[in-house]
Amino acid sequence: MKQLCQRHRHMFTSLSLNEQNNLWMFWMESACTFSETNNTDKVLAATGRAFNLACLARQRYPDCMHVELTLSTILVCHALHNRGDYAAADHVLINALESLRSARPCHKGADNHCSTQDCIDVLLNTSRQPRFFADYLSWPDFPPAQPANQPLMAIH
Repeated sequence: MKQLCQRHRHMFTSLSLNEQNNLWMFWMESACTFSETNNTDKVLAATGRAFNLACLARQRYPDCMHVELTLSTILVCHALHNRGDYAAADHVLINALESLRSARPCHKGADNHCSTQDCIDVLLNTSRQPRFFADYLSWPDFPPAQPANQPLMAIH
């Protein structure tokens, strides 16, 4: 999933980590707003950009943005599942897992943020995702509950 064109990818790569984090948050907040109006296409666009930005940031700052990558992966996969695009959701999940595994593991620090292994575990165990979301984002009931008998992601 490439939501960012080559020009923007280059431009966003040159931003500082703080600027990348702020832009990621802007896109995630936009996704929340679009979700409230049930605009799935815009939710997918915003979360896709946030996901791509988190992947880009981890290339330059491999010990950072693992939580952001995990949160945006959950939302992208959720939006893709809502559209019935399970193959794309699996592709996003695989890319996120590869990014998380590509850097030296970040362990839980004094600020009590989760480790990269915690993020991997959350992505692989969908039952942990609502709590992870509640811990790191203060959005009510987000991501929205899945209909019964429908997994959030096809890969477990």
